[in-house]
Amino acid sequence: MSLLDSGPDLLTVYPTMEVDDGYGGTKPGPGQPVTIRARVLPATTDESGEPGYLTGTEYRVYARALPAGPWSRIEWAGHVWAVVGEPQHFGGSRRLAHDVATIRKRG
Repeated sequence: MSLLDSGPDLLTVYPTMEVDDGYGGTKPGPGQPVTIRARVLPATTDESGEPGYLTGTEYRVYARALPAGPWSRIEWAGHVWAVVGEPQHFGGSRRLAHDVATIRKRG
């Protein structure tokens, strides 16, 4: 069993799906929640040029399969997180294949 299959963190992912926008088109909306095991590690903390101001901390999520995209939300550690950009998909063999996404705390 790999570290990707038995990560210590439990995440609830709300994948994005197209929903009716009420004007005859579609827009991104939340799908059915999926609970996954993953490993979440700190990525970076950004400090602005102004003393005393701190922007949000980012984390990286490593999972075997991460059903998330740029409009998805993730619930982890008692907070709601937004996925920053597209998750990266790493292939190779079945043992090494995994997804990595950067998440940022929603304000």
